Amino acid sequence: MSRFLDVPNRMKIATPLHNAALYYVFPVLDLETPTFILTYDYSRGYKAGKEKEFVQLMINHSNHKLRMYGSAQELLENINVYESFPGNDMCFGTPTDVFQTRPKIFTSLNNEKYIAKSDLFVVLQNIYFSLRHGGPILSLVSLYLKSKQENIGKCTEFVKFDENRFEQIQKKMYEEFLKRKLSPAEDQKTLREFSKLSQTEIIKKFKALCPSTFNEHQKESFDNVVERFINACKNVIPTEQIAWCYSRCDIFISVLDIIINENLSMFSPRSKNSKEPITLRVFEDGDQRFLMKSEVSDALIANATLSKRLDDEDDENTFHTITLKEVLKNFDTKNIEFIRYPILRAKHRATPVPAPTAEKHSETCILSIDAFFEFFNELLLCSKYFQKADSNLQDVLNVLKNAFKLDSSTPCFHRISIYPTLSTIEFRRCNTTYALFGGFLSQLAKVPAKNVRNAEKDGFTVQILKKELASLGLTKKFPEIQNYAVTVYSEVNKRKKEKVLRTCDMFDAVEHCQLNCILERLPELKKFVHNQKGCHRVYGLKCKDCAAESSETQKDQKLSILEKELADLKIAYQKVLEENLKKSLENQELQHKNLRLSVKNETNEIKMKQLTDKLTKSKLSIGDENYSNPCTSPNTSQLKIQCLICEKSIESGEDQIIRCPLCKRRFHSKCAINWLKEHKECPACNGDLPKI
Repeated sequence: MSRFLDVPNRMKIATPLHNAALYYVFPVLDLETPTFILTYDYSRGYKAGKEKEFVQLMINHSNHKLRMYGSAQELLENINVYESFPGNDMCFGTPTDVFQTRPKIFTSLNNEKYIAKSDLFVVLQNIYFSLRHGGPILSLVSLYLKSKQENIGKCTEFVKFDENRFEQIQKKMYEEFLKRKLSPAEDQKTLREFSKLSQTEIIKKFKALCPSTFNEHQKESFDNVVERFINACKNVIPTEQIAWCYSRCDIFISVLDIIINENLSMFSPRSKNSKEPITLRVFEDGDQRFLMKSEVSDALIANATLSKRLDDEDDENTFHTITLKEVLKNFDTKNIEFIRYPILRAKHRATPVPAPTAEKHSETCILSIDAFFEFFNELLLCSKYFQKADSNLQDVLNVLKNAFKLDSSTPCFHRISIYPTLSTIEFRRCNTTYALFGGFLSQLAKVPAKNVRNAEKDGFTVQILKKELASLGLTKKFPEIQNYAVTVYSEVNKRKKEKVLRTCDMFDAVEHCQLNCILERLPELKKFVHNQKGCHRVYGLKCKDCAAESSETQKDQKLSILEKELADLKIAYQKVLEENLKKSLENQELQHKNLRLSVKNETNEIKMKQLTDKLTKSKLSIGDENYSNPCTSPNTSQLKIQCLICEKSIESGEDQIIRCPLCKRRFHSKCAINWLKEHKECPACNGDLPKI
């Protein structure tokens, strides 16, 4: 993986982590929350690698407000999951903070690596840090990059993750810095110029460095940073150092402008004439794969393969989806690269997804089912609504009908906004729950309600859970709530992070007991949760629709298993047939080979016999010439010759014979005539016999 993904430890600061933590836990923050954790006072002395200690310090000074989030390690892990999305620094950092988050690498359906365009500015920053240990007015460096990042606006595009290209950018940046390296004479010239300027004129000269592409808001931020820097330097930093900073800032901005302009395909939205593929996010949630209709419409229109948009049901807060299967089946997706985008969830909050039509990077969205559960988490545990309110559940249902499309059977996204730097009260007002309930919940703010008590060191039992539900007054609103204690307790016990159940587990049990009661009393909500695939997230919930689907799924699975087994048997049978055919051919080949060897062997035997006969005759001739044998008559020395066809002897002096011209073997004439009716070869040597 590229070395330009990690922010150097020397550049790590606490601000983004502090803001992400505040937004993750803000439902429990109220007017009684110590201002200590709402400011950055406790972040002083923060060092990279000490994040756990940082979060523990936050817990220690929270006035017991953060008990539901578990240990510092658990809370830190959940915050890390929560803030893991492209462009998160625009939500949790400030315009002048250095990028802090490591960019995430995504994979396409073609198994190629991609990176979000908004995260390329983090890579560009890290390339700069690889060449420079810091920089003149580091705030200007960050402001410049974040302003450029903001200029890509609604862009949720991706580009291929090309490490070689990053290396080339670093090389180019290094060369540009070398070209612009100032000589001592040039530094002296700038110093002389600055020594003649007033503070106002110096500020004006710095402001002139502001890129022309900045909008009014960005220019204002740039001017503010410059003014704060110059005012802070007054009577502290000599004029030559201010001049040095100015010249280096000028170099930095000009070099980065060159890099960005030479790589516009990376650092700007895709142009209409671009040959690069259009990238589309494919959201993956369990076994579901779906896309935002608005993004699909934009992509298909850009491809000139769609005339009417698909997102006519969308409104300013809701984005509907379409399955990947439908897109691939019904539309021409040439020149489109599908980027796998997993839906991530921390324990209490879902990881935000950059909104497709966001005017600002702080505008994100989450699935409606996640917004639903976050709503109830705050309503049940933070606002303690059912411990205080006398109203019936229909009030809650009416509010939810205005916020969610309860009849939707497909996943849809709910827009949310992140404003982490606001005060506690403003924090709450921009939250979904407070936006929905308005002044209604504020009327209950002063109504007293008991807090969930701490668990003992050895944990808690089902009976203790039932007593806690009664102590909180929930048995008055939900008389049946204790009936869910056993199943909920069992699920909480399965999911516990330590050996014994803790206070955070008691919070989970109390929340899910209430959820079971509410969903059983409001079938419309229960159907919504089922349609949005959320039933498994409510501990102990019994859903008939899930059971029916499970039964059908089991049947389908059994049928699929049988079909697979049948297909496997067919493949195995075909393989056996092929093996048998192969063996049959091999056996035929062996038989032919054996036959050829048998004939050859017989021929060799005949030749051996002929040689033996010749040898025998030769010995006899030698004996006749050199020795006299009175006991042997001439007739007894004559050898009998056998006809190979009839296997009978050929008598001495018989003239009705045929001789093979090759092997000189003799046969009866009659036998040879009959043999040649069916054969052409000599039965002894397979040579041609003369025709008779």
